[in-house]
Amino acid sequence: MTDRRQTMFPDLRCRRHEKEETPNSKTKRVTIIKDSERFARVMRNNVFHILLICMHVCTWTQTAYTTSHAGFLKDINAYKTVCRSLECPTDKNRVIAFHANLKRNLQNLPTNTILKFEEVLLNKGNGYDSNTGIFTAPANGVYSFNWSFISKHGGNVYISAIVNNVDRVHTCINAQKSNHINTAGHLLYQLKKGDKVWLRTWYVRATYIHGDRFSFFSGNRIA
Repeated sequence: MTDRRQTMFPDLRCRRHEKEETPNSKTKRVTIIKDSERFARVMRNNVFHILLICMHVCTWTQTAYTTSHAGFLKDINAYKTVCRSLECPTDKNRVIAFHANLKRNLQNLPTNTILKFEEVLLNKGNGYDSNTGIFTAPANGVYSFNWSFISKHGGNVYISAIVNNVDRVHTCINAQKSNHINTAGHLLYQLKKGDKVWLRTWYVRATYIHGDRFSFFSGNRIA
């Protein structure tokens, strides 16, 4: 009799089961349906990223198995070059540093004269220009700059560190009493790509700055 009723009324059993469901079972079923819908939405929203990752993995795997060792290294270097141009996270590992010495003595420099350190010992990243004395940041980051100069007896030298035409640090020697004395300065600064940093005289005319590699300007990105 039961089988016959179920044959005649195929949905009877389903309706009976629905009536027998407990509140807990209904809650679980609703939760499962909502989770499934949420998963489907996430998959639809991220399908492009998933496909892109799969394409990169497939391309990388094919390259690794179909190219020679030299070709593989060439591809890797090409990827690095593109990444640096886009300033990817790996670009932070690129060294940016310079060091330049003053070779000739400088005397009676007017205020606001940019100091040009002409002997460049290091210029990783090509940020420093010895023709202008200006460092241009090749990439974003935190930079450290150092400078040191020597004057002579009676000398007055005021040096300012400039970032984008704004004074940031001052150092000086005033009415020097000894024959020769060294003065140094330091600047830590957050720069964006293209920002410019240089040293210039300020306040009074600079009477004398000793060259012959006793005075220098250096800097590097630290983060």
